[in-house]
Amino acid sequence: GVILESPVHPVTEGDTLTLRCLSQFTTPPNLRADFYKDGSLIQNQITEMIISTVSKSHEGFYYCKHPERG
Repeated sequence: GVILESPVHPVTEGDTLTLRCLSQFTTPPNLRADFYKDGSLIQNQITEMIISTVSKSHEGFYYCKHPERG
């Protein structure tokens, strides 16, 4: 399976946020994947997505998909 790695603690405005898409079946686990926010593609074929200054507009449901692994 493919997992979106995100911070354990809530993120506050102004923080930097890093999201990674990981696979249970590859070494290293980082995958080049497509990142989605609320169902819309926002970045494709990247290993991690960095939001440098988090704001209220970044709020939403994020997930990642790998073309072959889901």
